[in-house]
Amino acid sequence: MLKESDEQWLHDTHPALIPAGNSITGAIEFRASYGQQSNRFSILADHAADPIDAVTLSDAFQIRIEERSDKSDSRLPALYVQGIDPTPERHFNQRDKSACLCSPFDENDFLEPEFQFRPFFEQLVIPFLYGQVFCSSKGHWPWAEYAHGATGILEAYSKVRDQNRAQQCLQKLAQDMSWPKIQSALRQKPYVKGHTPCFCLRMDQIRRCHPVALEGALRLQRDLRALGIPIP
Repeated sequence: MLKESDEQWLHDTHPALIPAGNSITGAIEFRASYGQQSNRFSILADHAADPIDAVTLSDAFQIRIEERSDKSDSRLPALYVQGIDPTPERHFNQRDKSACLCSPFDENDFLEPEFQFRPFFEQLVIPFLYGQVFCSSKGHWPWAEYAHGATGILEAYSKVRDQNRAQQCLQKLAQDMSWPKIQSALRQKPYVKGHTPCFCLRMDQIRRCHPVALEGALRLQRDLRALGIPIP
C-alpha cells in the first residue's frame, strides 16, 4: 500500500500514524477548512490564517487504514474511525463499517496508473474526518452528498460521461437489496418512468423523491442499450 516515499511523507507529516504490514494505525490531528461558495477544501498548517468565507475545524482521531481482502464494495484501502457511530448518515458502509470515501466511479483517480497514497489521504481521508467534525457540530454533511445504497450509485452515474462504465454500474447495483426493483425499472420501455417507486425506503415517485437518481437510471438504460448489454 505504501511506497518508500509515502512512508517518509507519512512519518514527516503524521508521525503518530504507524505503518505495519498491510495497515496503518494511530492518531491523526488535522486543521482544515471548507468554503461552501467556492466549494474548496484546504488542509491548513498550524499557524496559517483561517480562510475568509470558510469553516475552519480541527480535531484528532484514532484511525486504521488497511488493504481490503474483499473488494466488492471498494477497491480503495478501507478506513476505520474510532469514536464515531458508523451509521449510513455519517457515510459508513454497513457491511464492514468502513468509511464511504467516494463514488465507485471516482476510484480510478486514485488507483491508476498505480495506487497514489498521498492524494488518497489528503483528498479522501482528511476530508472525510473533517466531514465527521462538521456533522457533529452542524447536524449535516458540509458539501453535496449522494444518497445511500443503489440510489446514490445512480446519482453518481448521472455525472458519468463514459458509457463504458455501464457494466461496472450494473454490477454495483446488482449487489444492492433493492436490485429487483431496479432491474424491473431498467426493463421498462421505452424508458424508466418518472412515477416508478423510488429505490430508497420512502418509495415515493422517483422523479419527486430522488430526481438525480432517475437521471442516472435513464443514462444507464441508454448506455446499456447502446452497448448491447442485457439486463441480467
